[in-house]
Amino acid sequence: MKLIKSFISPALIALIPCLSISLPPVVSANPASDKQRFEKVAEQLDLGGVLYGYVSVDGDLSGLAKLVNSFMSDLKEIDKGISSHIPDIDIEALMKISGLDSISALGLSSIQTDQGFRNKVYLHAPNGVRGLLSMFGNEAKEFEVLQLAPSGADLVVQQEVKLQTLYNEVVLEALGGSPEQGGQMPLGPMGMMMKMMVDGMMKQPMPPPFTFTGEKIINDLDTNIMVIIDCDPSKMQPGEVTDLNMPKIQGAVLIDNVGWLVGDLIKMFEAEKAKGGNQVPPFEVIDNANWEGLKISTSLSPFNISKVNKRKGKKTKVFDMSGNEGNAMVAHHRPSGKLILSSSKEFAVNLFSKKPKLSTDPVFLAKTKGLPKQGTAISYLSPVLMSEIRKFIKEVYEAGNPPEDDLFVALSIIDFFLPEGALGEAMVTTVTEDGLLSVGNSAYSHKSKILMGAAVPALVGAGIFSMSKPEPIIKVSSTGTATISRDHRIDGKRFQHSEVLDSNVTFEQTINGHHFEVRDGNVKHNGQEIPRPEGSNIKINQEGSTIFIYVDDKLVQEIRIDESP
Repeated sequence: MKLIKSFISPALIALIPCLSISLPPVVSANPASDKQRFEKVAEQLDLGGVLYGYVSVDGDLSGLAKLVNSFMSDLKEIDKGISSHIPDIDIEALMKISGLDSISALGLSSIQTDQGFRNKVYLHAPNGVRGLLSMFGNEAKEFEVLQLAPSGADLVVQQEVKLQTLYNEVVLEALGGSPEQGGQMPLGPMGMMMKMMVDGMMKQPMPPPFTFTGEKIINDLDTNIMVIIDCDPSKMQPGEVTDLNMPKIQGAVLIDNVGWLVGDLIKMFEAEKAKGGNQVPPFEVIDNANWEGLKISTSLSPFNISKVNKRKGKKTKVFDMSGNEGNAMVAHHRPSGKLILSSSKEFAVNLFSKKPKLSTDPVFLAKTKGLPKQGTAISYLSPVLMSEIRKFIKEVYEAGNPPEDDLFVALSIIDFFLPEGALGEAMVTTVTEDGLLSVGNSAYSHKSKILMGAAVPALVGAGIFSMSKPEPIIKVSSTGTATISRDHRIDGKRFQHSEVLDSNVTFEQTINGHHFEVRDGNVKHNGQEIPRPEGSNIKINQEGSTIFIYVDDKLVQEIRIDESP
């Protein structure tokens, strides 16, 4: 019996990754409900386009959770010896806490518009979004970022994030259970221990000079995060590496509710400066009615990326968000309570000025035509920035002088995702009474994206295959023993596999019409034996487009494989 158990444990464990688990076929008990669910999803989608899809997942995730629970329980019963290696996790309870079991159906559609395609994705949750789904907001609102971003801005994002909700309703519930779960602990005793540790850490004050606790931060993290980037192709950054220049870029990240953090940050900078150390970059404190913050030297700013020009031994800026003043800024905008990380003070101040805003920009309005005016998230990428990103990626890659086949694969992938003349992208996510809806204007339909998803791995695979061409290294000793090694190059890295063959073997290799034959310890090139003194060793190496022939490590012949034999 012990022998059987000792076999069962490793066998089962080894087979688990290979098992294909599927839910048992279920016949709907209520076809009318199925029809109603489909109609609810259809109300949010567009008919008559290039793609329309619907799938019901009602009860599937809960069923899968039950199946996993049952599988783990049965596994413990089959072999008591592995019980200690399987954690006490209630997958079904975790599924309920996550809120993912509230999703009953999924739909998507794509129709053609004058801006390309309007794409929709809809998650149907009849009882409303909750758990993880509510982390990104559960109330549609107007987008403040459109009233802050300057007209002509090239990248704009606003996302509602409810981290306090996530922490209280998902993380703590998962760790310690809840009355709704009948007092269960989804993660078992381990979860309760983790909850006690997390609770203790959250109540502890941060190290000086900080004066707040983790709990204070969590309580303020039902927030909005905004990103605003402005790109000016007419102002190229100077540099020694001319083919890696980037347009002048300015930008800011804005986070609601946590501007008060800046006060403690200033104390930290001033304390380090008082010590006379170099732990912080040069800075200047800003303190007025509207702003409290730090201007930080951009030479050490996270807004800059430098590259070493190996040819000239100089470091050159290839990405610079220094703004007009040459200083990045971390600040608390007092009237709004926002924490702002900006490429410059000027750029941050202009966000709150009366200058023309993105909400009235004609390019933006055209790109967002037909999208919801309210929601929990919006993203916009202008045609200008898409074009500059495409150009920069190509230039960076080409600057490395990659092999032709490598370059072909890379450029093909770039063309897939960033086509020349791209019209920009925009998407809005919003909540409905019974679900979550994402609507976007794009150059691609969902159908194209699905096809790209299938094509790109094949393209990459083909590229790896082409980049992994074996480079033979033939060694024949004086005794006739042959060693055949093969060099593979993948992503610029070299991998070698050697195989020692029996003496007097036959081996043949043809490279661009150059035929090498090993037979009875002799080596021939295109039928002509390569002469060598008796008792000597012969070695043939391929390096790039040249084959080198050595006799006792003395080079006797070079052959260009791109030349006819």
